[in-house]
Amino acid sequence: MLTRIVLILGAVASAYISVRALSAPADMIGNLGLAIENADGRNEVRGQYGGFFGFVAIALLLALFGRLPQRFALGLLLLTVGGVLFGRLASLAIEGPAVFAEYSAAVKGFLAFDIVMAALCVWALLIGDGRGHRK
Repeated sequence: MLTRIVLILGAVASAYISVRALSAPADMIGNLGLAIENADGRNEVRGQYGGFFGFVAIALLLALFGRLPQRFALGLLLLTVGGVLFGRLASLAIEGPAVFAEYSAAVKGFLAFDIVMAALCVWALLIGDGRGHRK
């Protein structure tokens, strides 16, 4: 059950990011304090956020419907949120903890989400379905 919950949360979050990036790249990235200046910028946001997170969402959905191993999907999700979390923590380490106060509520929320999702992925990978065996 935990595995399914984690995969559902990951699929919904990934699909949301993908749809926002594909449909309104300037809006999506503007909420992060960035600006897109031309077609190259829109293409990059659509590719990096829309394409990547879209394929993560598809993989998680395939695992939920039994078309991919759930442990593979959990690993993919952990790699995704873990990589983003690593970058966020590296930013804090490079700029110093005082910069945290400058972060918007959205960025602080993303950091919290990444921490929770990474922890849930590790938990699900370690305990599996809670009955002593892993899918």
